[in-house]
Amino acid sequence: MPKPTPQYTVTLHGFDQLTRTFRSAPHWLGEEVTKGMRQSGLAVQRESAILAPVDTGRLRASIEVQIDGKVIPEWVKVGPTVKYGAFVEFGRKAGARMPPPSALLPWIRRHGGSGNPEAAAFLLARAIAKRGIKPRPYMQEGYKGSKRAISRIWDRVGRSIEMRWGRENG
Repeated sequence: MPKPTPQYTVTLHGFDQLTRTFRSAPHWLGEEVTKGMRQSGLAVQRESAILAPVDTGRLRASIEVQIDGKVIPEWVKVGPTVKYGAFVEFGRKAGARMPPPSALLPWIRRHGGSGNPEAAAFLLARAIAKRGIKPRPYMQEGYKGSKRAISRIWDRVGRSIEMRWGRENG
């Protein structure tokens, strides 16, 4: 059974307390937090896409940003939607089950497989099961590469909330 699609979580310490405090907050607070979540997710998506290995571009194009639908969102998820995204990110251990040869056929055909692409796909699947695949952590590295940008985003969001709150309650 394949590993779940990689998803990375950014935890804002004290955020749960903040959301409890602002349950009756004005609608714009949720808008500001949503904007910060979206921008943070897009920063990770951008960095991860740059680092994603490219053959057809499907992996890179499949990296999506999903935001909690609450009025004041609590999470953002960034990750690929293609099934093989987790295998690229985490690799595959030697001795694992053989991947389905049919999943490898398009790659074989694009890369000049032998006269019998089905046989070549089977041999490749068997080699992957025997030797495994090294991880290529494009999502982890994309997240690491975006940490500074995420920090700047939340600094801006915090200042914006502080200014608006001050204007309305000051």
